[in-house]
Amino acid sequence: MTMKTSVRILQIANQAGPLYLFMPPLCWALREAGAEIEFACTPAGALWEPLKRSESNVHALPAGSWSNPLTWWMVYRKLRVLLRTGEFDLMIVHTPVMSWIARTAARGLVPASIYFAHGLPFAAPKQSRFAHMLFRSIERFVGRYTDAVFVVNSDDAAVCRRTRLTRDDGRCYHVPGPGVDVDAFASQPAEHLITKLEQELGLRAGKPMVLFLGRFIRPKRPGDVLELARKIGPEVDFVMAGEGPLWKQIKEAATKIGSDVKVVEFTHQVPLLLARCSLIVLPSVFMEGLPQILLEAHAAGKPAVAYDIRGVRDIIEHGRTGYLVQPCNVDELYEAVSKVLRDDELRMRMGQAGQKRVREKFSNEVALSVILPAVREVLSKKNVCDMPKYRNEK
Repeated sequence: MTMKTSVRILQIANQAGPLYLFMPPLCWALREAGAEIEFACTPAGALWEPLKRSESNVHALPAGSWSNPLTWWMVYRKLRVLLRTGEFDLMIVHTPVMSWIARTAARGLVPASIYFAHGLPFAAPKQSRFAHMLFRSIERFVGRYTDAVFVVNSDDAAVCRRTRLTRDDGRCYHVPGPGVDVDAFASQPAEHLITKLEQELGLRAGKPMVLFLGRFIRPKRPGDVLELARKIGPEVDFVMAGEGPLWKQIKEAATKIGSDVKVVEFTHQVPLLLARCSLIVLPSVFMEGLPQILLEAHAAGKPAVAYDIRGVRDIIEHGRTGYLVQPCNVDELYEAVSKVLRDDELRMRMGQAGQKRVREKFSNEVALSVILPAVREVLSKKNVCDMPKYRNEK
C-alpha cells in the first residue's frame, strides 16, 4: 500500500476553548509538517468567533444540553456526515462526552483516531463507585474505536497502565500537555500597558494582587476565592476573570465584599494579568488534566497556590514553586496565600523555580517532541501517511 505524503486531520471538542487555547502549537507544527487541520465544535462560548477566524476551517456541531439524548443523537448524525464527506485521515478528539460520541461516529470512516484526554473522567478523585464504573465502562467501550490515548498527568498515566483504553494494537502516551510558550509569558510587558490595565480594572498601583482565571463552575470553586478575599481583607486586590454559569452570581457576591475584588468577563489580556499579579490561586476540584493556567503562571515567573488534586500536583512543586493545600480547605488556602504575599524573597524564589520547571518539562518544544512522534507512530501503523518531521523534532 502506498502511503500518502500529506494528511488531513480533524480536531473535535465540545466547545471552542480547548481548540483555541491549547492546540495552536500542535496545529502550527502539524501544518509545518504538511498536514491540513480542520476543527469541529459547538458554536458556544466567547471563543467561538476567535476560533472561526483562525487558519483552520471550522465546522459547527449542534448545540444543546448533554442531559438531553437528542443532543447526543444530533451531534452523532452531524459527525457521521462530516467524517464521511471530509476524507480525513486522522481524528483527534478532546473532552469526554464529545470524545465518546465522536469515536463511535468515526467507526469505519476515519483510518486513525486519537483521544487527547485532558483528564480521564473515571479517574477523577472522590467519585462515587457508580460514576466510576459507568465512565470506565464507556471509556473501555469507545476504546475499541481508538488507536491512541494521550494523557497529560501522572495519575492518568498510572490508570492507563492498568486499564486498556484503545484497540488491541493501540497505545497510551503520557504527554506533557499541549505545551506553553514560556518566552511569551516570561517577557515583561511595557510599563504603560500595566498602568493602563490597572486603570481599567481599578487596581491600586503597587498593591499585591491575587489572580483567579478559569470557568465559573462549581467544581472550580470560585466561591472559595471570595471567601479567601474576605479573610485577607482590603489590603490585597483580587481579580477573577472568566465565564460560566456562576459568573453573575460571583460578580454580585463580590460587590458585597468590596471594591478590592474585581470580577471580569473572559479576557485576552492573560499575559498582562499574570505580569501584574503577585500569585495565582486555583481552588479547583474539577477533573483537571494539566491546568494550562498554572503552566502559564509559572512561565510568567509567578508562584501558585492550589488544591492538591490530579494534574495540579504534576505542575506545582510544594514548597518550591508554590503550595498544594487540602481540597476545599479555605483556611489552609488562606495560610498558604498569606505566606507567599508577605514574603517578597519567597515569592521571587518560587516564581523563578516555577519558570525553570515549566521550561524544562512543559514548554512547547518539550511537548511537541513527545506528541509529534506519537502522532506519526499512529499514522504509520495505519499506513496512512509518511508525514515529514517538524523542524524542531528529534
